[in-house]
Amino acid sequence: MDRTVYIEIAGKQYPMRFSVGASIAITKKFGSLQNMANSLKNGDDVNEEKTFETIIWMTETLIRQGCAYKNLFESDLPIPENAPVKDGKYVPITAENLEIAIDIADMGEITQKIFAAIGSGNKKEIHTKEKENGKKNEKEAM
Repeated sequence: MDRTVYIEIAGKQYPMRFSVGASIAITKKFGSLQNMANSLKNGDDVNEEKTFETIIWMTETLIRQGCAYKNLFESDLPIPENAPVKDGKYVPITAENLEIAIDIADMGEITQKIFAAIGSGNKKEIHTKEKENGKKNEKEAM
C-alpha cells in the first residue's frame, strides 16, 4: 500500500509522508497532532502569520520524510521526470524556498495535501485469511 501523497511545487512533484518521524516532530513542536490541526483552522481567533508558518513547517516536514523514504526504500524504482532529484537522490525543499514558491492562493490546497498525507499515513492494511476459493481478502481501514 502506497502511503505517499505528492504535491507539486514550482513544477516538481514532491513526495509527502506522515511517518513516525513526522509524528514525533509534530508532537515536539505542537504538543499533539490535534494542536497542530487547530493551528491550521481558519477563523477570527487565529493568527494568520502563525497559520502560514504552520503550513510551511508541515509541508517541509512531510516532504523531508517523503524524500527520505524514497531514498531509503524506493531508490531502485524509476524516477518520474518532474521529481526533485539530484544525483539520483530525492532532495527536499527548504522552508525558505517554500515561502518563495508558494502563493497565498495555494494555501488551501496545500492544507488539503497535508491532511491527505496524515490520513494516508494513518491507514492500516488488514490481511485476512484465505477464503475457500484461494483468494485473499484485503481491506484498507482508517
